[in-house]
Amino acid sequence: MLLFICIVFSYIYLISGTTYKCDPSISCGCSVSTTNVTSRIVGGETASDYAWGWIVSLQLLDGHICGASLLTPEYAVTAAHCVHDFMNYISRFKILAGTNYLNDASIPTIQRRSIISITMHPKYDPNTVENDIAILKFSPLTISSNSKITFICLPKEYEDPFQTNNNLVAIGWGYLLEDVQDVSNSLQQVTVQAYSSTSNECQQSGMANPSVQFCAGTMAGDTCQGDSGGPLMAFVNKRWVLAGITSTGNGCARVGYPGVYARVCIQILTHSG
Repeated sequence: MLLFICIVFSYIYLISGTTYKCDPSISCGCSVSTTNVTSRIVGGETASDYAWGWIVSLQLLDGHICGASLLTPEYAVTAAHCVHDFMNYISRFKILAGTNYLNDASIPTIQRRSIISITMHPKYDPNTVENDIAILKFSPLTISSNSKITFICLPKEYEDPFQTNNNLVAIGWGYLLEDVQDVSNSLQQVTVQAYSSTSNECQQSGMANPSVQFCAGTMAGDTCQGDSGGPLMAFVNKRWVLAGITSTGNGCARVGYPGVYARVCIQILTHSG
């Protein structure tokens, strides 16, 4: 599971459904003009087809292990812990793009690419899971009006996605129940809110460093194993911005244990060159 925080937010556990209307003229952060998010990943709300065109499945030996977010046709960002133990076996990694479904090969928009290189954050710490970010490179995806592939925006230097909008949305194919260890075939979505970095909930969730991590969740829903590496998104200025990366946590949607996420900023991501 998963998150970091720049400012203090109050706890809001009851999150109602929200309709987001993005600006399709913007070059990133808008897959469809209207997106509805009303529920939680653990327990399950299936995302609408192609609502999140930047999400890809990172696969090892053709099995889903983590999510990732497209930044360009040939780069995606994921969690470093997803790839850390397999850096000598990069050729075994692939991405699956252009679909909400892991097990339906008939979908015409599906694209697959083998991973060419992986760049982990130079200060990634596998013990504390700080700086849990990695950049994936692959052969460029085919982008057209029919491909359904889009890209997530990175926060601009002057933007604070948490200050602008404290409702955050996470997506992924992770477990729907903590004790049922099977990933979801269909993409799931959840609304969460950021917690204060000094709260008891964040501390007991294992957040080690609030400058590079933050925590988020609700009393009703959260991300789970298999969602790691996927995006935590803020809706800012009519587009979706990558605010965090699903990282770690204590169980799935446990009361009092919000997920811990890697903080994303443009300075971190540009280290890939």
